[in-house]
Amino acid sequence: MSKITLLQEYDSPVLLETASEGWIYRISNKYVVKVNACKRYKKDMFHEILITRLLYSFGISVPEPITCDYVKVDNEVKMGYIMEFIDGKAFDDETISDKDLILAKKLLDKEVKLSLKLGFSFPDDCPQWIFTKDKKIKIIDFTKWNYKGL
Repeated sequence: MSKITLLQEYDSPVLLETASEGWIYRISNKYVVKVNACKRYKKDMFHEILITRLLYSFGISVPEPITCDYVKVDNEVKMGYIMEFIDGKAFDDETISDKDLILAKKLLDKEVKLSLKLGFSFPDDCPQWIFTKDKKIKIIDFTKWNYKGL
């Protein structure tokens, strides 16, 4: 059995989100991990961390990318993409207030314009995001993003 990352502090990680490409688990007070929900994400996770590192290095508001490493979730050891935990409301959370939604979209627009100016591209649909408790935006999910130099 593979050794799991020292970043995992929770014996029973908390499932936060299920999506077609990856499932998000909280593995400590500071970190979450995205593990594959489909075979393709095993490859895509390395693209995602690369894009996130580039965005982060340019000052785009994204969760801090940490590493890809082994974690234990649902009694299985899996490779996953570990990143900073962001406390807030996701783009699809229906409980977000109208006022916060307007602010979130305004902040997102600013980050998207800067990303495009720097040479990033992504599919036509709007990037996914989390609106934090301190009224900031964090863009998430980068498997379909590209960068001009790659």
